[in-house]
Amino acid sequence: MMHQRWMKSCLTSLLAVSAGALIAACGGGGSAAQGGGSQSLSTGAVMAEGQSLPFELFSPAAAQSAISRKKLVAVRDAQAWNALWSEHAGPTFAYRPAPAVDFSRNMVIGVFLGSRGACDRVEIASVRQPPGQAKIEVSYRDIPPSPDMACIASIVNLAVLATVPRSDLPVEFLQLPARPASDLVIRSGWEFALCTNNCKAEVEIAKEGATLNVTPRPNAGQQDRRGLWGQVSPEEWNTLAANFGSLPDLVVGCPGCADEGREWIEVEKDGRKKRVAVSCGMPFPNADALAGTVRAIRSRLAAALGVPQACSPGSIAFERLAPAVFTSRIADKRFVTVRDASAWTALWNEHAGEGSVPPAVDFREKMVLAVFLGRESVTCGSMRIETVRQHGNPARIEAGYRVTDPGPDVMCVAANINQSAFVTVPASSLPVEYVKLQ
Repeated sequence: MMHQRWMKSCLTSLLAVSAGALIAACGGGGSAAQGGGSQSLSTGAVMAEGQSLPFELFSPAAAQSAISRKKLVAVRDAQAWNALWSEHAGPTFAYRPAPAVDFSRNMVIGVFLGSRGACDRVEIASVRQPPGQAKIEVSYRDIPPSPDMACIASIVNLAVLATVPRSDLPVEFLQLPARPASDLVIRSGWEFALCTNNCKAEVEIAKEGATLNVTPRPNAGQQDRRGLWGQVSPEEWNTLAANFGSLPDLVVGCPGCADEGREWIEVEKDGRKKRVAVSCGMPFPNADALAGTVRAIRSRLAAALGVPQACSPGSIAFERLAPAVFTSRIADKRFVTVRDASAWTALWNEHAGEGSVPPAVDFREKMVLAVFLGRESVTCGSMRIETVRQHGNPARIEAGYRVTDPGPDVMCVAANINQSAFVTVPASSLPVEYVKLQ
């Protein structure tokens, strides 16, 4: 199926970041003076290769601020942070406290660009200490809309606020020039529609370096994106530059269907884009060298940021099967790999009741992986198989399942349930291990 280009519209995003929604999203963490509840970044996450500091954005990243002039600021104490937040929120939302920040570990950087068009964006490209220099350098871009973007005639005050590991070095802000259309830019990422952590990521790779942004979870609170800049070696860039033309422009299969992960690579040069989307970890057609290098850069940045690589070679595409019953009749915890029809019928009858007809599976091409929690099931919670990967040394397939507990604040009916999950994967004689994901 050919990838279709859709005209983008900023109307929805503009409404989503209206002043009320913005401050409501950003202001739920208590006052800065309290210092508790922040999701601080550790200096241990700094990349070994080049003084690059992780940054964590306040949501939403591009804000409709009350500050209508250009202002570049680094904040190291609660008093200054409360004052900046009050100016940023404006008189209408002054009653909302600043998000909590632990200033013993972190500091806040702010880029305010003043009045811009409704579809303009401001992004932090990197936060780093240049080699041999006693300063922290924050690079940012003022990004105008693309020519094909439909925008309403409106003015907004652009801003981006982020926490970074605390440093007493002076902070300098560097506005990067607009990237020429002739430059090669490669983007790649992953996305999971239903997940609990590291649900979406995007890396932008250029000759001067790469920036990874990760959204840890859906509907996150005050801080919902983490980022990190890293170097791209000359050898990596030469491989990308020599092979970007091999990427076709298409969608392979149905990535993202049946709740599986979606992975993509996009190349842009001379104002033209090509994009391929595949199921998580699957091969990119005619682009082995390009995809291998992109994945290596993305994995390196993700590891430095403390994020497990969600889509990696070895990932196995899977399809979910509906359990058919609310609670399984299998009351003990059990992991089952089914490779033939008779075993499948027997397991399904035990699970759903004698005489139940199991979902059709072609065992010449597929096998079934099943997880039963039995009495370890969580009332009002959920359990899903989220990853299936092939590993070597020793050769095996690993199925990762996640149990979600709604927490103590959720009222649940006292009931005993037996949760179950089923997926089909390509048939294999390799042993299967089942691992609980945290």
